[in-house]
Amino acid sequence: MTDKAKSIDESINKLETYIDKNRKSAKSLLLYLFYFTTIVISFIIALYFYISPTNLIPNATIYGLFALYIIVFGVLISIYRFHLNEIARTEHYKMGFMRIRIAANNVDNKGFGSEVRIALTKDAFAYTPATLLSSSKDKKIDSPLSGYPTSDISTAIINKLFEKIEIKEKKFLKK
Repeated sequence: MTDKAKSIDESINKLETYIDKNRKSAKSLLLYLFYFTTIVISFIIALYFYISPTNLIPNATIYGLFALYIIVFGVLISIYRFHLNEIARTEHYKMGFMRIRIAANNVDNKGFGSEVRIALTKDAFAYTPATLLSSSKDKKIDSPLSGYPTSDISTAIINKLFEKIEIKEKKFLKK
């Protein structure tokens, strides 16, 4: 095996370990999120049904805890989405190295002419995230917590409203 082939294989192996590391982090993050959700919901239920009827804790405190939970949930989901984006990007680079390896190993084959090698190697590492592909240029508002369903849905509704509403300047006559 040549040194170039070894370096490509080593790069593929390093990318695979990075992908595995991100997958483990994403799985553990989801597990922690499940535990956190279970604990917080049971705590809020306990506060609402057992302590609140005796008027020891006001309802505003319970609603505040629930709002705090929603914020923490949104941040954890955005971190989970970061891990998914890292996995997708690294998988793309891994496939690029595999394409380069296929083109390099089949130089002498008749079927691997210049067109096939060019097709395999051209833009092998060009990565465009899905968020850049799907975003339109006339979009007015971006989601503050992209990947969080409530934020994405509310942003889409607001953007639809802005598309339908046309703001015009009215000139008033002064008497």
